[in-house]
Amino acid sequence: MSSRSASRVLVVSDSHLSARAPEAIANWAAVANPAADVELVIHAGDLTLDGAAGDADAEYARRLLDALPVPWVAIPGNHDIGDTPGVSEGLEIDQVRLDRWRASVGPDYWAVDIGEWTAVGVDAQLFGSGLEAEAEQWTWLEECLVSKPLTRPLILVSHKPLIASDGELASPPLDRFVQAPARQRIITLLDRRRCPLVVSGHVHQYRIIDSGHRIHVWAPSTWAVLPERAQTTVGVKRCGALALQLGSEGAVQTELLEPPGMAQLTIGEDFPDPYHS
Repeated sequence: MSSRSASRVLVVSDSHLSARAPEAIANWAAVANPAADVELVIHAGDLTLDGAAGDADAEYARRLLDALPVPWVAIPGNHDIGDTPGVSEGLEIDQVRLDRWRASVGPDYWAVDIGEWTAVGVDAQLFGSGLEAEAEQWTWLEECLVSKPLTRPLILVSHKPLIASDGELASPPLDRFVQAPARQRIITLLDRRRCPLVVSGHVHQYRIIDSGHRIHVWAPSTWAVLPERAQTTVGVKRCGALALQLGSEGAVQTELLEPPGMAQLTIGEDFPDPYHS
């Protein structure tokens, strides 16, 4: 990546791509225009509609990623590789699903330099999984953070959010946030570094939370939002993407993008709910 005073990054999330989801494909196509004007596209998880069930969606989504006009990186979400044990019975993360992602899409955690910044993507689905890969990721994350100069600003990218209001964290849906032990461990690691920004997806809402020394930004879904009966509004329920301007000295600007051609869709209202129909 080139170094300059401000680097442009596009964060997309919860695209739920599949040949069986034409509305998701149409909204994904709208992302291509703003993607041409950035240095990197980051996908923050739930790339696929149902990649946890087989190869087809992941392979299809990989082709769409490769068609982007700029480099990209991606982390998996629960629809890609399954969720933490105890959250979704029968849809737990396992080694088979993890290996499928790695073979079809690529690494599930990574670090990439963007101008003066480094983006660090973690596989939030591994936390609490008990898989050998969970311990491997913790070791990698600690070594990765230590290896970066203290002056270099970092972005952490996680599919699931790390923070919310105290009330939300007190009794959240089991699948909403990174679980408490891992969440606190990550925050402790970040507090030792210069990390002005955490980006997540998963909730299909755009939201900015200022924790005092860093901002946490929830990226919207490119696919669709959830109806109020299924999920209370805590941010902005709009389909779109997240634009980042990464400046010098850790300065960052964020913007909710609704590119031309992006339809504003609600699951179960504008098209059948593919999970419960």
